[in-house]
Amino acid sequence: MNKIKFDKKTLEDIFQKIALGNSIKSVLDKMNLSYEGFRKTIRKSDKLKKLYDDAKEDGVELLLSESNKKLEDAINEFKANGKGDLATSHLIKEFVQLNKWKASKLLGKYNDNAQKLQLSNADNKPLIVKWSKD
Repeated sequence: MNKIKFDKKTLEDIFQKIALGNSIKSVLDKMNLSYEGFRKTIRKSDKLKKLYDDAKEDGVELLLSESNKKLEDAINEFKANGKGDLATSHLIKEFVQLNKWKASKLLGKYNDNAQKLQLSNADNKPLIVKWSKD
C-alpha cells in the first residue's frame, strides 16, 4: 500500500483535476496514489470534504455542459446534412445518459429521485389512512 502523504499541493492538484471532469480513480492512478489514503485524508477534515465536494460539483457541471455542446453540434450537423446517422445519434444519446448518471451519483442532493416524502401526524407517528364503512 502506498504511504505517500497527501500534502496541500497534492490535494490542490487532485481537486483541480476532479473539477475538470476527471474521475477520482483516474486522477489517483495517474498520480500513483492510493484511493484508501485519499479517502482517509479527506475524512479527517470538514474543510477537505467541502473542497472535494465542490470539485466534484464543478466537474459534473463541466461534463454536463460538454454533453450539451456535443448534442447541439450533432443536431446542427444533422440539420446541415438533411438527415442523421443512426449510429451517431445513439452514441450521443448514450453519452448524455452517462453524464446524467454521473451527475445523479455525484450530486445526490440534487437528484429528484433521491428525495423522499414522509407524512406524519402531530405526534410524529406515521399517518394511517382507513376507509370508513358507510
